[in-house]
Amino acid sequence: MKKPALRWLSTVLAHTQFRLVLLLNIALFSGVPAAHAAELNVMVNESVMVSELNRSELRQIFTGHRQYWSDGTKITVFVLQDNDELHKQFCREVLQMFPYQLSRLWDQITYSGQGVTPVRVTSYQALIEALESTTGAIGYVEHTEIVKLRRVEVGTE
Repeated sequence: MKKPALRWLSTVLAHTQFRLVLLLNIALFSGVPAAHAAELNVMVNESVMVSELNRSELRQIFTGHRQYWSDGTKITVFVLQDNDELHKQFCREVLQMFPYQLSRLWDQITYSGQGVTPVRVTSYQALIEALESTTGAIGYVEHTEIVKLRRVEVGTE
């Protein structure tokens, strides 16, 4: 049998833990973006004359099902590594899928001979340089102040 002081302490701790768990759940599932989440922008090379794409079109492009722009230019998709936080955020928020799902789709189109996987770059700076220097390129970045890139509005389906 617990002593009265210990019973009181265990009751207080149980209520404190419950409140903490409740607050964490509210914060995680309230739909409020995390404070550390980067601003995400879909960007294309300045040669691409597209100002808006809806989620469906972006999914088609980033899964390799759409390989050419409307003017016939080849689309080159650039992404960060699967474990990069910006890549994870892009997959979740824009494509509304998990990075592993995207990788599986890339593997399927590559092994079936229907397309090629996006170019995976190793750093954020390499991503920007690749987008700036490749005609028909598309990718995602945190900031829109990059001179040789055009921001694409993401519309609803």
